Amino acid sequence: MLYLTNQVPAKPRKILGQMKAKALRTFRRITFQKPPGEKAWSLLFDSHIRPILDQRKPATLLEIGVLRGDMTLPLLEWCSENGAHLTSLDPIEWDGELPEEVKRPRPGYLYKRGQLDSDTPVLVPTALEEVFRRGLDKHWTCLKTRSLEYFELPEFQGFDLYLIDGDHNHYSVSQELASIHRFTKPGDAVLLNDVVGVWARRDLYYDPELIPNEFKGRSKQGVLTAIQDFLSSVSERQLFWRKNCPYTFRIMTKDHYGLGLLTRVE
Repeated sequence: MLYLTNQVPAKPRKILGQMKAKALRTFRRITFQKPPGEKAWSLLFDSHIRPILDQRKPATLLEIGVLRGDMTLPLLEWCSENGAHLTSLDPIEWDGELPEEVKRPRPGYLYKRGQLDSDTPVLVPTALEEVFRRGLDKHWTCLKTRSLEYFELPEFQGFDLYLIDGDHNHYSVSQELASIHRFTKPGDAVLLNDVVGVWARRDLYYDPELIPNEFKGRSKQGVLTAIQDFLSSVSERQLFWRKNCPYTFRIMTKDHYGLGLLTRVE
């Protein structure tokens, strides 16, 4: 005789539970971690970023996202050679041979990056140690804060050039570009990493608790999506095309997660 039941036997239930737990761990790793190659941004310096700096000669630069300082070091080398000044924003905690005020994180900030089974790591940014050993810090202001908080301060009055490699999600990048737009003038430029690859169309959260819930998990995600939505927001619309956009945008390279150049033209 055959009996039908909607109950799953104990062993299959255990297997299903293990599969569900594994899928959840995988989702969190994908959502909160950046792929291997965090130095990819700095690998674009000599080939693409330095030529832009040499051509435009910005006097003031703003770097959003420092992490280990692999981009900060060559930027400061360029600033020391050209009489420019770099301001960098990052809320993360550091260790190593650095001044105490530089080591300290933004109060309440937790650098999660998907560390599910271990304590939050404290990075030792060897490139920043080199900055202080070589005296390049005289060209540098390091603020341990989030970009969206800094942009609300009265001292933010705009920069000549911006480099964005911070929190790679639609909400953060959209807010950053909207804030920068208030102070851009013709000729100002914004460089953005991760305009190709997974984070171009998918959100990454370094500390998910700092992102409003209503902006997490939406259909619109990623760095490139945020750029395109920003361009539409500052343009007129004619059918399906933008009209009278005050910016140009192009992807300079698809290598190392891509480099986008946003330029104010009017």
